Amino acid sequence: MKQVAQNNAARAVATVSMATNIALTFAKAIVGLLTGSTAVLADAAHSASDIFGTAVVLVGLRIGGSPPDKTHHYGHAKLESVAAKVVALVLLGTAFGLGLSAANVLRLGQAESPGRLAIWVTIASMVVKDRLYRYVLNASRRLESTALQAEALNHRGDAGASFAVLVGVVGAYLGYPILDPLAGLLVAALIALMGVRLYIQSVRELIDEAPSEDILAQIKQVALSTAGVISVTEVKARLAGSLALVDLKLCVNRFLTVEQGHHIASLAKRNILAQVPSVANVLVHVNPCHHVQSLEEVPNCDSCNDHAELLADTGHTLGI
Repeated sequence: MKQVAQNNAARAVATVSMATNIALTFAKAIVGLLTGSTAVLADAAHSASDIFGTAVVLVGLRIGGSPPDKTHHYGHAKLESVAAKVVALVLLGTAFGLGLSAANVLRLGQAESPGRLAIWVTIASMVVKDRLYRYVLNASRRLESTALQAEALNHRGDAGASFAVLVGVVGAYLGYPILDPLAGLLVAALIALMGVRLYIQSVRELIDEAPSEDILAQIKQVALSTAGVISVTEVKARLAGSLALVDLKLCVNRFLTVEQGHHIASLAKRNILAQVPSVANVLVHVNPCHHVQSLEEVPNCDSCNDHAELLADTGHTLGI
């Protein structure tokens, strides 16, 4: 129930973010058309691309968070990566169109000086994006949502892009009209960069890239702190969307019963899921520690890793 409540709250925050982006897109587009500002029109397209980005967050929270079913045994988290890849291609197409338009304005010498309205809408965009960044960032920390954290960072980048637009618009207003299309080119480059980063990230998730070393170290530390675990011989993980699926090998006292070993494995899994928010599921394999001489002995077994490698080599030789 707690996870469902957090998911609903995160979706509400993402909806506020999308509504704000829609309002900013229309405001900038109207002002850009009225004033003839290439930079403001580029910023409007940037805000429009943010709508698609927020849509990815909503898709990830709504569909990606759905439980496993008969046809998707490991859940639906990778749908977020697929949607992100599509959005990345849209961003790259948008950047190409904006860059081409701004380049034509420069080539034909059609740059014009925009009015004060373009300046005011750009300032308003910066203020709104800064407030939205703080709002979404606080929500991401409260709800422990990596998707919302990415959305917050996107808003901070948007505020920086709006500042670049402001410099270009003000410069054009003060008598340097060439700065307006130059600012448009800069925004197009920022959109392209965002698209490339999003595309690379989505591809990494789709090809089962491992999470960061910090996450892997945290998983191992939590497992080691579990009662009954002598050592952790292997930690493997792959990304499914923004979450990780973990394969874990533990060494326990070899004199324990199967039921006791299973209990330790279940406890380690529960601890990892509770203490590492970026983990979606854990598969635990239990190995016996052959350096233990009695049921009561709990050694600090650094050589269990060597023993695990020996077991793996033996199993490979026997065709297991």
